[in-house]
Amino acid sequence: MSIFSCPARRLHLGAGQLLSTLMLVALAAGAPLPAPAQDAVMEVAAPTVTPAAPWTWSGPVPVARLVAAARAAHPTVLAVAAARAAAEARVRQASAWANPELELALGQTRPRVDGLDPEQPYGGSLKQRLEWWGVRSARVEAAQAQLSAAEAAGRVALLELEAEVRLAAIAYAAAAVAAAQDATQADLMAELATVAASRLAAGDLDRASAARIRLEAATSALHRDARRREADTALAVLRTWCDQDLPAGLVVADAWTDQPLDLDPQRLREAASRHPRLLALAEVVTAAESQVASARSSRLPDLTVGVYAGREYEKDTYGLTLGIDVPLWNWNRGGIAEAEAERAQARAMARSERQRLQRDLLEALGAVTTAQAEARALAEQAAPVAAEVLALRMAAFRAGEAGLADLLEARRASLAVASELGAARRRAAEALIRLGQAVGEPSLGMTQVGGLP
Repeated sequence: MSIFSCPARRLHLGAGQLLSTLMLVALAAGAPLPAPAQDAVMEVAAPTVTPAAPWTWSGPVPVARLVAAARAAHPTVLAVAAARAAAEARVRQASAWANPELELALGQTRPRVDGLDPEQPYGGSLKQRLEWWGVRSARVEAAQAQLSAAEAAGRVALLELEAEVRLAAIAYAAAAVAAAQDATQADLMAELATVAASRLAAGDLDRASAARIRLEAATSALHRDARRREADTALAVLRTWCDQDLPAGLVVADAWTDQPLDLDPQRLREAASRHPRLLALAEVVTAAESQVASARSSRLPDLTVGVYAGREYEKDTYGLTLGIDVPLWNWNRGGIAEAEAERAQARAMARSERQRLQRDLLEALGAVTTAQAEARALAEQAAPVAAEVLALRMAAFRAGEAGLADLLEARRASLAVASELGAARRRAAEALIRLGQAVGEPSLGMTQVGGLP
């Protein structure tokens, strides 16, 4: 018979009686007496990035300083910090115990025999759900594994940020060099146009040749303006990565190097085997395995212990309760299957990423070797010869000893060599970045292979 439904004398329920019942329940559970109600607010500090001191961009700027500026203020850094904070919060949540359940009851009896007064029995109970041994620890371990995975993914994101900054710096430096070269050519053609005008006035040059030189000068000016706009665009892109206060005319000191690098394929492969992406995927696999263990442990039924107290028919009732889940409908088979499938997916992704890195390493290594050899040959052999030929043709044209066709041919050859040299240097520098990404060190071209761990 329920303690709330048996016949009893009328009991007048008041605030003091209800409070005494709550105190009985709390004392029976060994819990402190209820405190005055307050708004409980859990404050979690938002992830922030300490603002860096204002950067000075005067003089030649090394790429490392641009990377440092990006890692100090780029939104990617905030995203990494937020992801880590979320993982830490999941660890705290996994460590939390279930809240106790407080239940109050107030009943009303209706006599079925004449002469009996209706009653108002009341009481309360306090229950605490207890997870079976190992369930909570498995859940906490899974959350901690996810935290490690989030930290590893953050390191990968920062490496990718550094690579993007370096690529943007290379693009800007190449555009600035091309703009400077076209500006020099435009000045040269403007000077030739002045010389041609003088010779035309003296009768030493025909009008067609003078017009052709003016056309070349106008075309050179157009190319100069186009290269300047390209450099301005590349600088604007670089500003989005690093600092909006990057000055116009910024000089990047070490966007590339003409020095040959000692690229040891064996050491590169060893470095690639320790790539942060592989370490991050290994953490993902570990987290997936922990999730499988947590899902399997959750099949164990939970226990619920409690105390209760009630008052009826001029007597007080106290007792203990013990409950257990009956896994009749749900053995968590779906959750276990999902966790095992995610583990298999993580392992497959790790194998796929290892193969992709090996492929990227081979492609980047070949591209670096080819581009560096081409740039070195152009810088040491073709560029000096082209510059000498152009200087000789220019002097001969000014002295009236060479024709316009010879001068323009020498100029086009010099422009072609300069353009090819700039393109080869840029390809070599970008290939080094790709190679650095394949081994987990975007600054490979600046640190040499000897700097690898």
